[in-house]
Amino acid sequence: MNQSPRAQANAAVEEFLSSRDWSAQTPARQRILAAFLRLATAKGFSSVTMRTLSHELDLKAPSLYSSFPRGKDEIVAESLSWFTHRFAHDLLAATEAATTPEEYWAALVRFHLAQQLQRPEADLWRLLIATDRVARFLSDDLRDEAASWLRLHEGMYAAAAEEMGFRLTRQSAHLIFTLLDGAGRWAAWSGGDAELEILMDHAVALSRSILEVGSGNHALA
Repeated sequence: MNQSPRAQANAAVEEFLSSRDWSAQTPARQRILAAFLRLATAKGFSSVTMRTLSHELDLKAPSLYSSFPRGKDEIVAESLSWFTHRFAHDLLAATEAATTPEEYWAALVRFHLAQQLQRPEADLWRLLIATDRVARFLSDDLRDEAASWLRLHEGMYAAAAEEMGFRLTRQSAHLIFTLLDGAGRWAAWSGGDAELEILMDHAVALSRSILEVGSGNHALA
């Protein structure tokens, strides 16, 4: 039996996740990565040094280097990869309960918006990826990993659109991702759960409108 577009998209994400083994990721390394993301998001990437990071964690510099011998460059690379895989893993889990393409689409949008508002390090991820397009400071492997994830993420939306009878154009995909990535600038979320639910529903409606307009205001025959 042929897999549905959604099943194929999810299988591709599962394959992506299996490409990296995080079983050796110790609690100490995770704590360092979380602290780096937190500091870099709050104060700016360039302001975070091994000294400021050790102060934030109340650790001596040798303890940091014992976990990350190559210093800040290794922490940056690991943070980006770790964030990518956690986002992909949690997004996949968020779609598990969806039984229709409409529910699947809504799950994608709701998760993306909630992550954007609740995890400000998502902005740092995009900033570093955008900066690398100019400065080319990331490794080829890390750059390829980020690009692969962006294609897979868009592919999940395209699969839902196809099953709903629409075609997700590159322009529509760009507009939808811009809408969700920029939620911190338009949502004005005060932190309440009920308000977040309203904002997520609003984002689903807006994203569906973009999809439908981009497909010519009607489902494909």
